Amino acid sequence: MILFCIQIFLLLLVLLFFLHVFLEVRSLRKVKPTTTAKLVAIDAIPEYLPDEHLPRVSVLLPVYNEKFVVTKLIDAVCALQYPVDKLEILLLDDSTDETRQLAAACVERHHKSGVPIRHERREKRIGYKAGNLNFGLTLAQGDFIAIFDADCLPPPDFLRKVMPCFEDEHVGFLQTGIQYGNKNASFLTRFQATEAGHKEDVTRGLSRDGFMASLTGSSCVWRRSCIEAIGGISADTITEDVDMGYRAQLGAWKYIFLPDVVSLAELPESMGAFRVQRQRWARGLIHNALRHVQSMFSASMPLLPRLHAITLMFSSLLLACFYTLLLFCLPVALLTDSLGLLFHFCCTVFLFVAVAWAWCNTTGQGASGGDAVPLWKKIVRAFAYVVMFFPISLYYFTAAIQVFAGIDGGFHRTPKGSGRKKTSHPPVNSLLIFFEVLSLVYTLAVLGISLENHNYWVALYCSLAASGFGLALFFSWSDSRKRVVRPLRHILITGATGSLGGALALEYAAPGMLLTLTGRKPEVLSSLSAQCQAKGAQVHTKALDLQQRDAVRQWIAEICEVDAPDMLIATAGRNTSIGPVAAGEPFSEVEALVEVNLLATMALVDGVLPAMRKRGSGQIAIISSLASYYGLPTTPAYCATKAALRTWGTSLRGWLQSEGIRVNVVLPGYVASSMCDAMPGPKPFLWQPGRAARVIRRGLERNWARISFPFPLNLGIWGLSVLPACLAMPIARILGYGR
Repeated sequence: MILFCIQIFLLLLVLLFFLHVFLEVRSLRKVKPTTTAKLVAIDAIPEYLPDEHLPRVSVLLPVYNEKFVVTKLIDAVCALQYPVDKLEILLLDDSTDETRQLAAACVERHHKSGVPIRHERREKRIGYKAGNLNFGLTLAQGDFIAIFDADCLPPPDFLRKVMPCFEDEHVGFLQTGIQYGNKNASFLTRFQATEAGHKEDVTRGLSRDGFMASLTGSSCVWRRSCIEAIGGISADTITEDVDMGYRAQLGAWKYIFLPDVVSLAELPESMGAFRVQRQRWARGLIHNALRHVQSMFSASMPLLPRLHAITLMFSSLLLACFYTLLLFCLPVALLTDSLGLLFHFCCTVFLFVAVAWAWCNTTGQGASGGDAVPLWKKIVRAFAYVVMFFPISLYYFTAAIQVFAGIDGGFHRTPKGSGRKKTSHPPVNSLLIFFEVLSLVYTLAVLGISLENHNYWVALYCSLAASGFGLALFFSWSDSRKRVVRPLRHILITGATGSLGGALALEYAAPGMLLTLTGRKPEVLSSLSAQCQAKGAQVHTKALDLQQRDAVRQWIAEICEVDAPDMLIATAGRNTSIGPVAAGEPFSEVEALVEVNLLATMALVDGVLPAMRKRGSGQIAIISSLASYYGLPTTPAYCATKAALRTWGTSLRGWLQSEGIRVNVVLPGYVASSMCDAMPGPKPFLWQPGRAARVIRRGLERNWARISFPFPLNLGIWGLSVLPACLAMPIARILGYGR
């Protein structure tokens, strides 16, 4: 009887999983761009509306104890390009910590500059975020309501691009795309970014077909009459955004998804924050599914849209069932000869469906970020994606028990912008860790039993589950050993008028980011500043000759006194060579090279270091070169300064890491630039500045001690450095680097 029940459960689970994957794959199918929306004729909407035709918009910013990101949020929203007389910004502040003072000062600064922003607080924090939004609605005067979470930074032209979509009076709300600035911070953030990218791909397909979708409550705009028609924002659920979306869609309001309008947000970097967030989401999703299922079945809709709605609403329960299946593995593992054909058939189908699901979820346009990925990496990503869903299935399983048992789990916010800081988490985090440990022990025990009984289907399932629970526990252990990492808000880049410095400025330019750029060419600085501002960043520029060390030290002291940078990237550099006839390097050029490459960098670091040490955080990126490993005969002084920077940077890292200051040495190969063109000798594996900037940023986010690229040149130059001179010098001459 037990075996029969397990087989029926497995059969139903396989059928539901197959239906879910089939409908997701269907929504991902490629179509012509001209058929992107049945909801609204997107191609007929003007890019911008004239100012006189623009409606009044109220921007609501609900925050609660968001000291790490609140100023970036305010700066980004105050940069929105919209007529001042038709814009209203309300910072709805429920904070009980220093966020209140930070927000008040920032709001006052922008208000004095003419931005229509107000700092509002309510007497009692009732209803969490939903209650705060309802409080904001009582104050808002706009016909349309834009909502941004504390970590969500809209581009300056956000409202200009989205408001024309509401020309159709049946459009009730609109959602835009979201990208994540910290997606490369760790494996955990890359997993979340992949999952979020896949969700956007699916939502794009659902919006194209006019089917029901689950949308987020940030980077969105609502028609006020739609909010009123659906009965306002309910505080009876902890996922009020999902509740609003369901009620609006079941009430025949149209929605639009605009993936090309992209806001910048942050993902939880600590396993504790991720764990608590997912368990809260699961409770809200399951509660809303039960709350609206009757309305969904009573609504008039064709079979295919109804199937999509069913799988959408109950995907959370489907995920919880995977943990239930894990609990059934022990009795199945003890059975050897009586499993039957149905069991093996279901397991085979389940395996193929799971492979297809993981492959589609990790290789789509949104999941991969549009980048070309090697096959082996796709396979690794798909495997990692599968195993991470086992701890998530545990969170959804516990959430389902809470919902069905009527247990109120409360609302626990996800800390934004705190990196992998060891913060206090609600008791549910410790409880989930305890269940993860039990689950890991259980799966390992069942794995051993199933292998002994030659039950390889169960062994495969348990090995994947054990990998997932092991990863989750490892991340928690790793987080407990991490120091506080201050989120980046202010970056100082020297040599910004060079190709690499300019590319790094554009790479980091984003809403809420302050860039201080210096270089020798004022006209190039002005052009670069305009490009960075177009991406939403605030920019300060300074034309400066780094040979004037006294002026450099005074300038950096003035900056640190007002607003010390969170990161210094010292890219400025010069080069000289022995010349085409090997006449040697003029001493004046050697002296200037040492002053710019070495002494100016040391002066800059010496200037920012006191503020960083006092604050207990900061990051310093020193640009050395692969040429630092082996002295090329044609550029001896250049190689010497870069070798000095590499050694000095390594020493700084060992000295300062205990104080929370990161020091990273960047060792690039050949990067296309005028300085590179002037260097003698061949230039293999030449990289474009944009590609180099992306690799440098990824290495800085992961705090690599040395960020060296490209790999073939790195390997070759390192090989020359360890070979005896009697071998290295002839090889260098053969390669074109000798005389």
